[in-house]
Amino acid sequence: MRVVVTGAAGAIGQAITARFLGDGARTFLVDLDPSVVEGIAAQLGLDAGVAGWAGADVSSATDVDAATDMALASLGGIDVVVNCAGIGGPASTAATMDPADFRRVVEVNLIGTFLWSRAGARQMLRQATGGAIVNIASLFGQQGVVGASAYGASKAGVSLLTQSMARELGPHGIRVNAVAPGHIATEMHWDELRARAARTGTSFEVERQKVLREVPLGRHGTGADVAAVVAWLASDDAAYVTGQTIGVNGGVLGS
Repeated sequence: MRVVVTGAAGAIGQAITARFLGDGARTFLVDLDPSVVEGIAAQLGLDAGVAGWAGADVSSATDVDAATDMALASLGGIDVVVNCAGIGGPASTAATMDPADFRRVVEVNLIGTFLWSRAGARQMLRQATGGAIVNIASLFGQQGVVGASAYGASKAGVSLLTQSMARELGPHGIRVNAVAPGHIATEMHWDELRARAARTGTSFEVERQKVLREVPLGRHGTGADVAAVVAWLASDDAAYVTGQTIGVNGGVLGS
């Protein structure tokens, strides 16, 4: 299996990459800063199946095209694309948010997912052997959250993009699905809780406990929890699954 993972330097991206490497897949890593993603590749083990890496702004079609060429040179083809690159954006209400900040979140989270899905789909169509695209959506793309309008809108868009592309590519044996993580123990989530604490005059720990009370399983998720579902969706075990957004959220339900 030949896999491209975007956002590979983030906590979830690293976990997804490690899972594919552990499963024996040859994996190409993409992230914004080439020196950071090179360091992640070395940390994971260049002899463990890391085929290469590229620094790319996922919202730039030029960057995505160049990184795709590098991936193809390293892998010889693409069987799976995992769109994990994403940003949270500022913790401000829609009424106070700078339109440029809103636009940037949408460009990275939604346009970036579109560009890499398009690049992967084009290569899979040329190969004519099927394939899988797995997008990282979010619980916050299924329910509104104060201070996360841009992020929520972008991730809701990812889920609808997933459904549309699944219908378009299904006849060619290419499956497109999304995973919607809930409260995962990442720096992005901790930043969100710090912002909540600052906004409400509480503390980080108070906000963390509030979140845990919302989760029936009683804990934050991990990158490995998300990676397990991504790996399943990319595998033949999910051969009849497409167009779905699967929650990995400990039992928290979106609206």
